Amino acid sequence: MYSRRKKIATIFTISVLLLLFISCSKPKQPKLTLSEDSWYYGEVKPDQIVSHQFNLKNEGEGKLTIESVYSSCACVSLEMGEKDIPPEGESLLEAIFNPYGYEGYVSKEVIIKSNDPEHPEKRIDLTITVLKVPHPEIELSQQTFDLGVVSSTEQSVLQFTTSNNGDTELIIEDIVTEEIFSHNLDLPLILTPGEQHLSEVYLDTSQMKEGVFRKAIRIMTNDPYNPMVFLRITGTIANK
Repeated sequence: MYSRRKKIATIFTISVLLLLFISCSKPKQPKLTLSEDSWYYGEVKPDQIVSHQFNLKNEGEGKLTIESVYSSCACVSLEMGEKDIPPEGESLLEAIFNPYGYEGYVSKEVIIKSNDPEHPEKRIDLTITVLKVPHPEIELSQQTFDLGVVSSTEQSVLQFTTSNNGDTELIIEDIVTEEIFSHNLDLPLILTPGEQHLSEVYLDTSQMKEGVFRKAIRIMTNDPYNPMVFLRITGTIANK
């Protein structure tokens, strides 16, 4: 009876030691958790840069290493704190959103790669609403003109429609060109939203040499996205 009890005790002791050995030999793994896996910056103006800090925590037993962080767009810049995070340790990741050039609802993402064996890659979804700022918007019905063969004794007329497709006043501030050109625009020309103007540019060919020519006219405006619009004119002067 005593021998049997001793045998059972021995088997139990070996089992316990074996379990302890297995437990000790198992590598300690890191585990990455995020304070948020998505963030909405709200409504912002196009020139309003916004940011948010995400808390990265290691809830595992091994050291967590952040291998890389990157965003899906150059409009989101990232500033990473400590990349090696001990168990129960934390680090900060700041995501800075520059909305310039965007309008309306915009979504981007941030990818975090680490040595977390269960989730080696985690994603943070970033969203923002970029407000529309009222501005003028110039549109020309035609910007390139091929006059073909023209006589040096004739005056060439270039006609095109200038439109304001924006929601504030469009101002044609100046027209920059050579003396051989003139126009019918009373500068500064102001067009209200939706208004159009039949514009004419006149080319005095009598001052030009015979042969092929290429000319350009610059139209200066207060359109923030098109402050300078070009008219390009080509043709051939034939003396008659």
